Amino acid sequence: MSDAIARLRGGLFRLRATLSGGRISIGPGLRLYGRLRVRGPGSVRIGRDCFVAGVPGDPSQHVVLDTHGPDASIRIGDGARLYAARISSRWEIEVGDDVLVEESGIFDTAFHSIARDRGEPTDESRERCRIAIGSRVSIGARSLVGRGVTIGEGTVVCPGSVVTRSLPAKCTALGNPARVSEAS
Repeated sequence: MSDAIARLRGGLFRLRATLSGGRISIGPGLRLYGRLRVRGPGSVRIGRDCFVAGVPGDPSQHVVLDTHGPDASIRIGDGARLYAARISSRWEIEVGDDVLVEESGIFDTAFHSIARDRGEPTDESRERCRIAIGSRVSIGARSLVGRGVTIGEGTVVCPGSVVTRSLPAKCTALGNPARVSEAS
């Protein structure tokens, strides 16, 4: 798909979001190379000059931004590049500028307990579960970022990593659970 068509699709999506009542805010310059689904009653803000695409060769992969309540929020900074990312917020997720998220999941909730009744998790709150991802972070394919995590500016999360604890700025992290690489 050409860049002109992606910009046109982004502009039309932005117009539709503007007409939908204000819970979705999209800055100018959005480029849609793939499908973008925004679901839920919470607020979603996408910054300027963002890029949304799927995974080449797999049309079922697309970007999904879910809010699970009216107080939930997702804020994505300027220049973000999202490739088949799934970002799901019950509380608050903030993604900085110039971030790359490739075919990964970012979740600030456990969704349900692991008890037989699968009830709501009792140990969650905005303060405990909020996710903050700094600017110029890269999150590799098939990675997961869990609740309560802060990822420092300029950090690289290698593909397949599971981030369960906060990571400092300007490091490389990998593994399950993700740990700072000795060679960073």
